[in-house]
Amino acid sequence: MDLGGKAEGGGTACVKAVAVPKGPRILKRRVVSRMPEDIKNNKFLNAAIQANLPSNYNFEIKKTVWKVRDAKASCVALQFPEGLMMFATSISEILRAFAGVKDIVILGDVTYGACCVDDFAAKAAGASFLVS
Repeated sequence: MDLGGKAEGGGTACVKAVAVPKGPRILKRRVVSRMPEDIKNNKFLNAAIQANLPSNYNFEIKKTVWKVRDAKASCVALQFPEGLMMFATSISEILRAFAGVKDIVILGDVTYGACCVDDFAAKAAGASFLVS
């Protein structure tokens, strides 16, 4: 494409537009962590969840076991809403058996959604991981 214009000496200058080729496009991909197969398909973990927890709640036990293992947490604090506090001991036994947690602290203060998460009490109890 020619674009007409005036040159410094008063003459006409020709300017040509040239397409500059771009280099190869580099896509940055995010690696998504996937739950290990030994947790996802563990028949003993599935049996423990089925036997001890109601099926109408999704406690995300497998994800919790995975995250606790990944963090190598030795002491875990559990905090639940008032209506789910009755399942705290069952969940603590599952975490002890399948996540390799030595110490589990069940916090007595209840949560209301994201409100009132007692991270200070968990830290004071020596917990390195809080499940709420």
